[in-house]
Amino acid sequence: MFLKNAWYVAAWDHEITRDLQQITVLGEKICVFRLESGYLVGLGDACPHRKLPLSKGRIKGDHVECGYHGLTFDCAGQCVWAPGTGRIPSEARVHAYPLHEKYGLVWIWMGNPALADASEIFEIENYDQPDWGINRGAAMELDCNCLLMCDNLLDPTHVAWVHEGSFASAATKDTPLRVTKTDSGVILRRWMMDHEPAPFYKKVIGFQGNCDRLQHYEVRYPSHALTRAVFTPAGPCGPDGPRRPLSWTAIIS
Repeated sequence: MFLKNAWYVAAWDHEITRDLQQITVLGEKICVFRLESGYLVGLGDACPHRKLPLSKGRIKGDHVECGYHGLTFDCAGQCVWAPGTGRIPSEARVHAYPLHEKYGLVWIWMGNPALADASEIFEIENYDQPDWGINRGAAMELDCNCLLMCDNLLDPTHVAWVHEGSFASAATKDTPLRVTKTDSGVILRRWMMDHEPAPFYKKVIGFQGNCDRLQHYEVRYPSHALTRAVFTPAGPCGPDGPRRPLSWTAIIS
């Protein structure tokens, strides 16, 4: 069972083109493509006549023509033309999924389209700041339930043993965690004060000597993880004091 009235990541934005293609989200097969304007469209990938996947059909302008008998659908999933007599069957329509582009990702609303509100896709602080860089890595495909991945990404405690040569430091073994439950998920975080930077970060933080480091692990419903790493030169301000951080933020869905 899945939480349907929620935004999920369907694809990278560059993966959706004018070509019809099938994707699967929450076990549902969806035909996705772009209109001539670049607008994203997602339709249930089965013609209501004989269930041939629409993704095996043809683009006709901004319409999709079924490759079996020629029923043609608009971007709202309504049949707009039928061959033969020209009479359009009243039930000839497919489900249309709201899609939205943000952070270089295509987001899809899997529930009631009337409830889709793109402003509910959470904000990533500083994402659009011109003086902040963006590093987009390759995606990983894992043969497991997505909640197992969420569990891993909500667990800073494993870093000290699993990532000993990269993200771990002495402070990752024994610094207590602060756990907060929110309306949209769970947050685990801890400041580790005045210790040697972890091997991976030592190469990129841009300063010498010990650091103050924040581990911020956050899971948002239904299955999105936001991980924030903040490093500053070790100083007297403490975990809640003012600071100008050097920060890296990643979103994983």
